Amino acid sequence: ITHFSKEHIIVMGYNDYSLSFMRNYISLKNKKKILCVLPERITEKDIDILNRLDVMTCTIDYMSGLNDENIRISSEYNFTSVDTIICFEDEPKNYGYLKLISELIDKSKKKKDKTVNVYVNTVNKYIRNIVQHKMDEIKIFDIKYFNIYDLISYNLINLKNFKLYETSGLKKDWSQIKEERGENFSLDDFSNLIGTPNILLIGFKDCGKSLFELAINQTLVNAKENVKITIVDRKISNIIEEYKATIRELKKVANIELIDGDINHISTQNKIRENHKKAPFTAVLFSTKNCTESLIFMDLLGEEIFKNVNTAVFCENIWENKPLIESILLKYPNITVFGELIDVLNFEAITNEPLEIKAKEFNAYYKEISGKIMNSPEEDISIEEQWNSLSNIKKDSSRSQCMHQNVKEVLLAKIAQMEGFSSVEELLDRWKAMINSVSVKEQINIIEKNSAMNYMSALEHKRWSSFYYMKNFVYSEKKDEVNCTHNSLIDDWDEFLHSDKREEVIYDFISVLSVK
Repeated sequence: ITHFSKEHIIVMGYNDYSLSFMRNYISLKNKKKILCVLPERITEKDIDILNRLDVMTCTIDYMSGLNDENIRISSEYNFTSVDTIICFEDEPKNYGYLKLISELIDKSKKKKDKTVNVYVNTVNKYIRNIVQHKMDEIKIFDIKYFNIYDLISYNLINLKNFKLYETSGLKKDWSQIKEERGENFSLDDFSNLIGTPNILLIGFKDCGKSLFELAINQTLVNAKENVKITIVDRKISNIIEEYKATIRELKKVANIELIDGDINHISTQNKIRENHKKAPFTAVLFSTKNCTESLIFMDLLGEEIFKNVNTAVFCENIWENKPLIESILLKYPNITVFGELIDVLNFEAITNEPLEIKAKEFNAYYKEISGKIMNSPEEDISIEEQWNSLSNIKKDSSRSQCMHQNVKEVLLAKIAQMEGFSSVEELLDRWKAMINSVSVKEQINIIEKNSAMNYMSALEHKRWSSFYYMKNFVYSEKKDEVNCTHNSLIDDWDEFLHSDKREEVIYDFISVLSVK
């Protein structure tokens, strides 16, 4: 018997997150049905809830591995026809469960010729970083890891009106700058002109950590200076010490200041006021679960800090807090409220197809251009095959690069304005023409001599390095993904340009050219 004649997706696990996801999925009238794969210990009451939602269920005895009963169930419920699995099981057992599901699909007599898109909810990123290399070995799976608070933070940072990267330098008109400062505009001049974002982050638990990690990538506008982040939380010194243990080079990605205390306390509020007077915050992020506390604190300090600053307030249930939110918005219309779980516990947010397509296309473009530059023979290999051959960390690296493109576009628009070009596209076409048909050595000489090309390449190198530092990588002469070491993690741009890694500058510049 095959229970499904139509295509279906598998959802693994039964908890609040998976239940919300399934309800959302069903309410949007998706054509594919859901098969919820559950561990044997599930209660009848929970199965009844799922059946009432019109969700098909089956149980797998994960303790017994590839036994006859598990093989029978996987065949009866047609696991081989599935092209999408979304896993909400707890860590670290979720990885073992997924491995068994892959073996059951492999064991089937029906040939599985296409890869299965697998989305895995993770909470502990350190466990994920350890285990992902083994998970990469499951060739029938294209695994993408997601974290609920990362999805929430991603939604916020992608809002057009929320410019986390904004600095006073980027608000200026750049059209007269070259006339005022002359042709010899250096990398340092760019750095000083742009400045660096100065973020106030309230809270460093689940959502706070996700916002911090995304901010490292999305605030990178200065090739020489780190973003400044002031973090306020109770016992923040202890929390940060634990965090540093999993990210050894944290000091290289951000200049962090800590304020230990409760935002309701006057002493904490006074410290925040003092910091803002010394160096005004360019953006404020509230990440604590208590939305009411955040809004009251805003009202107390509002005029001084929040009147003209990009401010975001985390709120898991906006409807419950609507009257209070709307009252605060009357005073401070520049506030963005974010964090509704319903906005991220859906198929579109978890799969994030637009970013995935962009990352795959970037990876293919990157390979094609670098192949031409290095005079490598052309490979007849599809975009999908190229993508599937990458390790998970390289896929993540491509995603981070694509996420940063809108920030690069802002900088390139300013450079186009300064150089007298009508658009970013025109500027990039000019840059492409400058390095076309010359050797790599000559291309890098051209990039180095042109301060804008040099600055954007240095910026991308810093962003790429920050990505690897946030994955707990350190510099070593040996490149080794499993042991988190890389030989291109050279922080000083001049040193990098004059090292044996000089030719790799072209890869940073390719990332800049890929913006349009």
